[in-house]
This record gives sequence, C-alpha cells and structure tokens, in this order.
Amino acid sequence: MKKLLLATTAFVVLAAASASAADMRARPAYAPPPPAYSWNGWYIGGNVGYSWGHAKYDATVNSFLGNFAVSESQNIDGVIGGVQTGYNYQFGTWVWGWETDFQGSGQKGGSTFTGALATALGPVPLTVTTDHKLEWFGTARSRLGFLWSPNVLVYGTAGVAYGQVKDSAAISFGVPTVAVASQTFKDVKAGWTAGAGVEGALGGGWSVKVEYLYIDLGKTERTATAALVGAAAPLVSATETFRTTDNIVRVGLNYKWSGGGY
Repeated sequence: MKKLLLATTAFVVLAAASASAADMRARPAYAPPPPAYSWNGWYIGGNVGYSWGHAKYDATVNSFLGNFAVSESQNIDGVIGGVQTGYNYQFGTWVWGWETDFQGSGQKGGSTFTGALATALGPVPLTVTTDHKLEWFGTARSRLGFLWSPNVLVYGTAGVAYGQVKDSAAISFGVPTVAVASQTFKDVKAGWTAGAGVEGALGGGWSVKVEYLYIDLGKTERTATAALVGAAAPLVSATETFRTTDNIVRVGLNYKWSGGGY
C-alpha cells in the first residue's frame, strides 16, 4: 500500500508538471506568458481507494458461572469509492477551502475466540464470536494548503465524519451450550477525521489528487442478557462496547467549473 501511495503521488506531481511544460512548448517565443492557474472556484469529482481499520470490542460479563472481561480487536478492510464536491479560495500561495464526500464501503471483518472460564465447578468452555461492518461513510472537512508550484497543491484537512456501522457479538458457555448472550446493532455514528493530500492541475479545469484520511467514529455501549437454555430468568448480562476507526488512501479526479485559470 505504501508503494502504491508513493507511485500515485509521483504520478500526480509529474502529470501536473507535464501539463505546465506542454503549455510552455506550445507557446511561440513572441507570445505573452499564459495566466497563472487559479484554484478559486467550485469543483466536483469522484474517487476510488482502499481502507483498513479496526473494530474494537470490549465486554464485561456477569454470569451465573462468575464475572469476567473480554477484549478483542478485529481488522476491517475493503475497497471504497464515492464522490466529492467543494470550494477553494486562493490567496497568494495559499489555498483554503472546504470539501464534503460520500463513500460506499466494502469493509468487513469477524473473528471467533475460544477459551475456558474458571469456575468453582471446574473450567467451562467459552466462545466469543464477533462480526463488524462499515457499510458507508462520509466526511465534511476544511482544507488548507500551499502551492508547491502554481499547479501543485499540498494540503492538510480535518473535520467531522459519519458512517453506518453494523456490529454483532455472541458469548456462549458450555458444550453443549447452556447460555448465550448476544447483541446486534446497526447505527449511524459520528466522529472526526484528519489527513493530508497532494493535488495537481492537469488543465481544462481538471485536477487529480491522492489523499490519506484517518477516521474515528467513536464508540457505542450496549447491554445484552441471556437465560440458561430452557429457563426464563436471565442468568447472563454482558455490557458491550464497540469502537470503529479507519485509515483511507484514495485517488480522486476533480473538475472545476468556475474560477479563472486553465
């Protein structure tokens, strides 16, 4: 992934430099120099990339067999793709703006943990099964950057993030199973995001960028209860906490339909 990011970044810089060099070769010696590229204006575009994140699961279980804690961290990886739009305002060699995007996501992951719970009756088999998905997400961010050259922008970005997460977990005891505490929820969570990128102007209102973002969607706490198999009274209570964080690398293509420049 690091090699892909470096290669894509080099492509952005070289493509922007080539566009500028082509303009210089095509201009007759007697022609006035072309106007400097302007980053001012609205833009819209699309992107595709890859994301790798973590879904953290913690539970405190109170049961008829005793009390214990479970902690598990699962990778959630997948391809992402979406659209973005924003506005830039250039002042000198600095560019300020804002951007919002919406992404479809194929990120998912799951795991199964097996062990034994020590009790007064001896060790009791224990199984914890978790499943995590990030189905879609979006961000709304400010961007601030400086011009490496008139048509290459290097920037930092930060703002809010939101996304739909789906998490489930089940804790079962005994062989055969005598009790199961399970919890599944699907919810839209909000958090924060920050990152950096480089964008190069290609000419004709088009530009290409490569960008990294870190996203933290916060945590959710739920409580699940279960009864001994065949019994009515709840004998297991599990307080569960889910947390989702994500890393994103993506390549985007933008078109600016307002503002000056080429």
